[in-house]
Amino acid sequence: MDDKKIAIFGVGRVGLPLALVLAEKGFVVTGIDVDPYRINLLKHKIMPFMEEGAAQLLEKHSGKNFQVFSQEHIDRIVAENAVIIFTLGTPIDDTYSPNFSDIEKLIRRISPVIKSGHTIILRSTVSPGATEQLARQLEEQTKLILGKTLFLAYCPERIAEGKSVEELGQIPQIIGSLEESSAKKAANIFEKIAPKILFTNTRSAELAKLFCNMYRYIDFAIGNEFMMIAESYGCDIYDVLKLVNNDYKRAGLKSPGLTAGPCLVKDGFFLIDKSPYMELVTAAWRLNENIPGYLLSRIKEQVGDLTKKKVAILGLAFKKNIDDTRYSLSPKLKRYFLAEGAKVSVSDPFIDSQPLEDALLGAEILIIGVNHDVFKNITFEYLSKFVSSDCIIADIWNIFQTGKIVFYFKDVLKKGKTEIKPNGEMKTYEKNKHLERRRVSA
Repeated sequence: MDDKKIAIFGVGRVGLPLALVLAEKGFVVTGIDVDPYRINLLKHKIMPFMEEGAAQLLEKHSGKNFQVFSQEHIDRIVAENAVIIFTLGTPIDDTYSPNFSDIEKLIRRISPVIKSGHTIILRSTVSPGATEQLARQLEEQTKLILGKTLFLAYCPERIAEGKSVEELGQIPQIIGSLEESSAKKAANIFEKIAPKILFTNTRSAELAKLFCNMYRYIDFAIGNEFMMIAESYGCDIYDVLKLVNNDYKRAGLKSPGLTAGPCLVKDGFFLIDKSPYMELVTAAWRLNENIPGYLLSRIKEQVGDLTKKKVAILGLAFKKNIDDTRYSLSPKLKRYFLAEGAKVSVSDPFIDSQPLEDALLGAEILIIGVNHDVFKNITFEYLSKFVSSDCIIADIWNIFQTGKIVFYFKDVLKKGKTEIKPNGEMKTYEKNKHLERRRVSA
């Protein structure tokens, strides 16, 4: 079989950048997806989401080294491609346990078509031991022998969403396998794009992926807890962070923020699903997930009754400069304020939402939900044209550089800080892309 021919199941935020980078390196890549809208966009050479550098690769390789099809073509595509890569989503279920049902269903579906020589690479996030379970399922259903007639490796992604194309060529690729032959098969692919290959067993690879995300999640939780502690003593966390991190050799404290996203929120549950060692992971989850509630409480301390108060939330994505809302905490903020009887407007430059000026008009409470770079161009002078003079602002990201988590707009204006940020033009990416997507779907 030709190892230069690769099929990728799932051309979402993990699978699509990988497919395009592999195509750029000379592989012939076929993507399979269940979303007809996404497939339609890709066939029209339109990226379905924001990803730096991906649009150029899509334009260059679409219809050549990269094609995408619906699942109706599964049998043909599996038979024609020597390498099968799974990048399917692995959510948590109602009991906060890992849900691998989509991967299990896919294996049952393609097992009759898998033949001697196929290499299967699992790239989805899984819990420790999942690859071994997958190996047993594959051997049982295909009647092939791992390491001899069938090859399987776990090769987790560790890229930052929005930076995938760049980071695929910068971050060492972990390859976990149950035997040497499968590791070599996977290395033949990833050595073409990664600067270094790190070989290990499957469980260590699975843990490494989860540890990467949970270390960051816990690190961010420390920043959020320290913020609340500083606030309880009447101190500004950003002033304290400057003292701690300024030229101190062992510094590195994270600033507070609305910490979210699928990789950070759900991966902890993959880690502790069958483990008694859960205190640190669950504490981090409670801390980060409760920041919206903390901000609500701080604002209620100042405002009191929120009934009919107009609230503007800036940012819907789970992190800055992307258009992905999965596990974002801004919708939770919105729900909390609606439950208090407030009227809530939300604006995000990269996601279908209200225009910025409409959201700000008459706002009595302004919350910076996401630290998009474009929000740094908003000046107090600009705000004064729209928000109420008594507006209270919650700026956990310190976008306005006051160092305060919650403050009154009028108090800042009295100090003469109306021009602390330079004016800038808001980007129009989202408007152009939404129009393109609507035209294709029409």
